[in-house]
Amino acid sequence: MGDTYSIVFITSIVSFAVSVVSNYTVDTQFSVSIVNISQMPGHFITDSDHIDHSDVVTKFLELVEQYEQNKYNCTTGTNFTLGDGVIKQYGKKRFKAQALVAVNRANFLTRIWKDADKNILSSENFFFSAVRSMLEGDPELFAAGNCYDKQEFKNYRLFCPYSHRTEDGRLNVKDLSVEYDYLGNDSEWFYSARVKASKLENFNYTIGYIQPRYNGTHHDERIIDRVISVTYEHGHWSKPYFDCGGGNIWMMTYTVPFFGYKNGTFKFKGTSGIDIDLQKVDIDQCPNIPGSTERNVFAGSAKCKQETTRCVPIEGLGFRRGSYKCVCKDGYYFPDISASPRYYNGSEIEAEFAKKERGELTRYDTFVCEPCAVGCDTCEDGSPCILSLDWLTRSLLLGISCIVMCCIPLLIWFSVQYRDVKVMKAASPVLLRLIVLGAFFLYCPLITGYFEASVLTCILRCWFREIGFSISYGALLLKTWRISVVFRVRSAQRVKISDTDLIKRLLLIIFVFAAYLTARTIAGPPQVVEGKHYNELKAFQCSADWWDHSAAIAELLFLIWGIRLCIVVRKAPSEFNESRFISWAIYNETLLSLFLNVSMIFLQHPFPSNPDLVYLVIFIHTQLTTTVTLAFLFGSKAYHIYRRGKNDENSHTTMISKGGSKKSKSPNNTYNTNLLNNSNNISYSDKVDDAECESLLEKDIQEEFRRLYTQLEYLKQRNMKIGNRHLQHKLSAMTEAAQKDTPNSVPASPAINGKRVMINLDIFKESTDL
Repeated sequence: MGDTYSIVFITSIVSFAVSVVSNYTVDTQFSVSIVNISQMPGHFITDSDHIDHSDVVTKFLELVEQYEQNKYNCTTGTNFTLGDGVIKQYGKKRFKAQALVAVNRANFLTRIWKDADKNILSSENFFFSAVRSMLEGDPELFAAGNCYDKQEFKNYRLFCPYSHRTEDGRLNVKDLSVEYDYLGNDSEWFYSARVKASKLENFNYTIGYIQPRYNGTHHDERIIDRVISVTYEHGHWSKPYFDCGGGNIWMMTYTVPFFGYKNGTFKFKGTSGIDIDLQKVDIDQCPNIPGSTERNVFAGSAKCKQETTRCVPIEGLGFRRGSYKCVCKDGYYFPDISASPRYYNGSEIEAEFAKKERGELTRYDTFVCEPCAVGCDTCEDGSPCILSLDWLTRSLLLGISCIVMCCIPLLIWFSVQYRDVKVMKAASPVLLRLIVLGAFFLYCPLITGYFEASVLTCILRCWFREIGFSISYGALLLKTWRISVVFRVRSAQRVKISDTDLIKRLLLIIFVFAAYLTARTIAGPPQVVEGKHYNELKAFQCSADWWDHSAAIAELLFLIWGIRLCIVVRKAPSEFNESRFISWAIYNETLLSLFLNVSMIFLQHPFPSNPDLVYLVIFIHTQLTTTVTLAFLFGSKAYHIYRRGKNDENSHTTMISKGGSKKSKSPNNTYNTNLLNNSNNISYSDKVDDAECESLLEKDIQEEFRRLYTQLEYLKQRNMKIGNRHLQHKLSAMTEAAQKDTPNSVPASPAINGKRVMINLDIFKESTDL
């Protein structure tokens, strides 16, 4: 609170306390302490006086209670007032409907004193009945009165018909002016109304018509009726005061002026007012709501332990201390979990605090709440609110993954140690090592996922997964693509795709995935979302948004392209069946990735969250895809090396001289030599699978010879029909020349990479018979 507010508030408290002490003695020691605050007339309270606002309000409310307990010994009048903060907060909001009763009665009296018959205006009983009727219509009203100004009713100096409720609930009507003089400036409720009424230009006039009765069937001519009227805004709520001699209670009064009419002019005649019993007005001792502009002098005087509890007003307890309860703040719980209700009563707290102030034994310091378990926003007891991770199961799964990852260095050693073996050469050891590197990254999400979910672990999981996938399966698909390119070539055409070319394309694939991951990390990094386990405990796990869905779709499309390549090369000849194992690995990854993505949908919000189950699914997926892929690729090679030995690379090979094949001058030998030279150039890698290449070239040569013999036989038969015996003789000579040095109809086999390609020309001859 600001200095100005503190000065006004404490000054009003001091004034009230001094007036109480001067008119009524309740507690000599306490009265002296209040009087000592001001020290001397004209002294203003400042921050340097070190007066605690809460303590002043507490002692003030104690004084109010003591005064009410001794109300029958008070001095008649309404001198004992409080600040106006309570009125602004309560009176103008809660009791506006009751105040409108006084407004309606004021306008009624103004019209009566303008147009009524003199017999009515002189009847005291009429005005007593009028104030009684105000209470009879509204049980919220404690009292109502119409108090006249000096010499405004008959020849009475003052006249104030007043009706109020007694302790037994009955209505008592009397002339309040007999008990005390309300014309003094200390009677705020009357003085403020008279000041407002002095400015007639601030009031409105009601203009209408009156039609008097002429006889039983007709009205007389209409008469214009013009009278001054008041509204709710013209009234005034007084400060709370103790009505000694009236109702003997603490009350608030709303008054509004009414007017008399004389010589064509309206003038102030008196007030119409209602009284509200403050026992029906609750004191709000809780702190002001932040941003509130309403003034409440009692705000912040509650004795709740602010560290663990908060103040909540209790309605209906009236104008007394302790009209609040101290409930536990969010994050704390009531110590006695079996208690009902679970809060500390303000009246009990005030009583225990008073004992503490007097130095007596007290329980005040026990009115605290206990903190909830870690992660709980609210709680009923100390039970946990966050799902505890199954660290035993997680540790077991992580241990198995680490054991599998320890095999990665062995696989790299294996690819280096046996790099010169034919089965390893055929598989391109460089690409195999890249596949192993990608597999290492694919295992890493199991390490990051082992810990509790955080933004960092969620980001790392995405990076490891996508980079590992792009390296490992990118290399597999590129190997398959190279085989499909060579397999589609059906001529002695030279096709060369080296490992370097594949690595360049692999780097492009990795770059695309890295660009996606960078954009996601900057624009929409994965977050930790809060879900609910089936037992209603909180569970935290990485979010899944459209970024994840886009990545899953991209992976699926990439694998579908791989499936297409696998279908293309499914009949490609291969001595070591590596393309078949690659196909199995791609089919396996496609099906299991589809299963993983679908299952992850049901492990996210709004379905029950279970981080342990998510971790288990990721573990199973990794082992059934990455581990199985490595087993396919390296298991078959280990089988060839350790079970068959290294004789496989020499079983079907024969080295040819460095000078190459000698060229024949015959047409057939010349063609075979050129075909063989072209076949030797059909190499897609310096270290490609020799056996697969030889098998593929052998088949191509077989096809070339088939086409050649078909054409020769076709020309032979055609020339026989047209009778060109000379050309037929030459064609036969060409065919015989191709077979003259080959026993058993087997021509000389060309050498390819140091091996002989066996060609059975009888097969071609039979197939070309027309």
